[in-house]
Amino acid sequence: MKDQLGVVIGCDTSPSAQEALRWGAAEAAARKVPLTVCRAWEWPYHEWPGELVPLELARRPAQRLVKEAAAWARRLCPEVPVNTLTDRGLPAGILTELSRDAELIVVGTRGYGGLGGLVAGSVSTHVASHADCPVIVTRGRPDERDVHEVVVGFDGSPPSVAALGFAAMEAHRLAAPLKALIAYRERGSDAGMQEPRIEAQGLAWRELISWQRRYPELQADAEFVDEPARPALLEAAQKARLLVVGARGLGEIRGLLLGSVSQAMLHHAPCPVAVVHDSWSGRAE
Repeated sequence: MKDQLGVVIGCDTSPSAQEALRWGAAEAAARKVPLTVCRAWEWPYHEWPGELVPLELARRPAQRLVKEAAAWARRLCPEVPVNTLTDRGLPAGILTELSRDAELIVVGTRGYGGLGGLVAGSVSTHVASHADCPVIVTRGRPDERDVHEVVVGFDGSPPSVAALGFAAMEAHRLAAPLKALIAYRERGSDAGMQEPRIEAQGLAWRELISWQRRYPELQADAEFVDEPARPALLEAAQKARLLVVGARGLGEIRGLLLGSVSQAMLHHAPCPVAVVHDSWSGRAE
């Protein structure tokens, strides 16, 4: 099933969904897997009285949209097989279910919402929080900014280790340098913080060296910043082509990638954000 779905794109008519389609097509081409353009739809629509319209007719706007999006994706990447999928139901639930068999989900940061929209901000947040595969939420237009790096938040937790691996693969795909950012909250005393910092830095370098063996041309660095996670990541994102975070970190004091921090990145980062759960294993792929 994963070979059939490949990279799944949540599709509507918003500009952010168009950017998601562009990014997803490039991902599918790099991974040599199919691209699946998905549109969720619900019934009844506000405009149409449900009892007077056959469901097949109600499905047609969604079918027309994915057909047009698929045609555009084929023009972008002619070598990529493109599938279309329309399903009745809540967008967040459908995309989360598809994530079980997809390599990657790509959604826009915000669609039109309501019954007609697929990629509302709440949908992208829900999918990023609950998906079984990595999720990229496209924000901004990296090609319109003078940015190059792939930045990954790292604290040594299992989700951050998975995030670093995914970031290495993305940096390789984008031919971009990789920076692992290690940040800790500072609340008064510095006592007891030195040891976990050293542990996180050591683990980050071990992981980076492992990925550099796989991708010898990968330029990678680990940077420690002595400030809270949110401002550190947001500042680094200003120069990033992609920001990668784990779904959850170690906790309030030691942790970098709290659920609240990753959600803050989804809402405020100026660049696309990838959220990776610790169940993902890039080495297996």
